[in-house]
Amino acid sequence: MKSIPLKAEVRERTGSNEVRRLRKEGFIPAVFYGPGDVHILLKIFKKDFSKIIHTRAGEHAMVELHIQNETGEEKYLSVIKEIQHDPVSDLIIHADFEHIQMDKPFLFRLPIEFVGTPVGVTEGGVFAPHLYEIDVICAPKDVPDIVEVDVSEIALGDSIHIKDISIPNGEIKNDPEETIATVVKPRGIEEVVEEAEEELELVEGEEVAEVEEGEEEKTETEGEETKPEQ
Repeated sequence: MKSIPLKAEVRERTGSNEVRRLRKEGFIPAVFYGPGDVHILLKIFKKDFSKIIHTRAGEHAMVELHIQNETGEEKYLSVIKEIQHDPVSDLIIHADFEHIQMDKPFLFRLPIEFVGTPVGVTEGGVFAPHLYEIDVICAPKDVPDIVEVDVSEIALGDSIHIKDISIPNGEIKNDPEETIATVVKPRGIEEVVEEAEEELELVEGEEVAEVEEGEEEKTETEGEETKPEQ
């Protein structure tokens, strides 16, 4: 995976008023978490960041931060640690970046791209993906943009699992038995109707039982009321 350059500037001021001002000017407030406990408050152009997350790697992209400060420019290789969205508009309102080193293993969450048409689909089945991303440990220099999963050999009723794929120079951290995708038999109208009828019978049976129980309680109560005094 190639890193994508992104210009950033150090921001000195904080607070809600400053954040609102930045957003009006087309910036996104951000934080870069560097080596150790170092963290730097940044501002990045929204349009530049949007271009990155709309690449093939998306939010999993490696980013080379070009941080402008009083002494000049410093470059850091990083990954996007977190993106915060406005709960109403869904617009990006904040981003965090985490420092990585090219030769040191790091845990990446990589998107899955399915390749091929399953045999089971040509047999009338329906392709059902279960995972859209996986966790992989590898050095940044070896990390792929995406994980291609060939599903062309999946027959009707069969599945492909984590144990069936591999990443060159990387280790997949998901459970080996976890299902990535399967091809299932389509549900016909008869099956849907049958399930609905079974549910209806179950509900009706419960209602009848409640009615019978209520009648028994009523009979017992009437019997106690008519019992002569000794």
